[in-house]
Amino acid sequence: MTLSAVTPERASRVARPSRRALLAGTAAATGLLAAPVTAHASTNDPFDASNYHSCHGLDFVDGFPVPIPDWRSVDFRVNTEKVQTFPPSFRVTLPTSYRDSPDRNYPVLLLLHGRGGNFTQWTQGETGEGSGNGGDVISRTADQDVIVVMPDGGAGSFYSNAYHAAPGRRADWETFLIDQVLPFVHENFRTDPSRMAVAGDSMGGWGALSLGQKYQDLFRSISAYSGLADCRPDTLDGGLFSLVIWIGPALEAKRYPFTANGPGSIWGNDLDPDIASTYNPIENLERYRGKRLFLRNGDGNWIDFAEALKGHGDLYEQLRDKQKTIGQDVVEGDVSPNLERFADALTDAGIEHDHKMLKGRTHEFGLWQENFAEDLPGIMKALEA
Repeated sequence: MTLSAVTPERASRVARPSRRALLAGTAAATGLLAAPVTAHASTNDPFDASNYHSCHGLDFVDGFPVPIPDWRSVDFRVNTEKVQTFPPSFRVTLPTSYRDSPDRNYPVLLLLHGRGGNFTQWTQGETGEGSGNGGDVISRTADQDVIVVMPDGGAGSFYSNAYHAAPGRRADWETFLIDQVLPFVHENFRTDPSRMAVAGDSMGGWGALSLGQKYQDLFRSISAYSGLADCRPDTLDGGLFSLVIWIGPALEAKRYPFTANGPGSIWGNDLDPDIASTYNPIENLERYRGKRLFLRNGDGNWIDFAEALKGHGDLYEQLRDKQKTIGQDVVEGDVSPNLERFADALTDAGIEHDHKMLKGRTHEFGLWQENFAEDLPGIMKALEA
């Protein structure tokens, strides 16, 4: 596949719900309780922007949708009352067979980006957008019959609603994804809502685990690549993670300085434990029972740096190179015991899962690309695709 360049205008960019409320909010509004559905989306050219309509509280920003046939994708940017800090975007990447199979409905993979990323992160490795340091989902899914939905999730939202947002700066990212983006996709594309999976890297890994258990009726498969799974502050790694969640909303200020929320706007300055516990994977183990659960992380091991220098001549060059990754190593070093504690708790509870810690690997997209490539066949099997 040849991926052509795209202009910035085109691709730049608390209580746990009951089962009844969940299904009503995400499916009933679009007539999706009886699956599969064949009449909810146009059978015309998916790369004709006129085939798409606003719905579920999402209003298109001028100039969108933007079909990108070379990438088998359509980009959407919307205004929504649920997210007022900036107009969020999402990319929908279609199976190669989609255009020529008008009577077929497809499963959906919700793929979440990491902290500081955006809706292009999982395709940047081949499209050249942003830093170009990202995933290769377009080519990786070329022969897979699945619709991949890659939404904005805010720079540091951790895919939670912001319960303490400033007036006029609502940032309900969880509601945006579950009650707006997914129903929009089901209404505008030929999907099978009964076959969905969620996956993500770093912050997106937490998001996959968190939303995967909160909305357990939606997702068959849940995957976390270097995703934290315990935000309780009574451990060193959990305490550091809690601090990151507190700071998280302020990360938006880099791109949107006049509309970003400040630290503490997600769960409050005291990180309200009653709210946090509804999101925290390790406190909701039973909600993973019967799901396909895929967990991967590195060890972020930079303690053995001195050993790595032995037998090499240019120590300065090695030190300079190592400086580039020390931050990533520290982050992955926090993820590793956190995710392993979650995996151990799953084992103790007798809940099936697939967890591996990959020694010598750090917190970077090369690892997550490999994780996704390893994970994808299992996702497709769980989705019966």
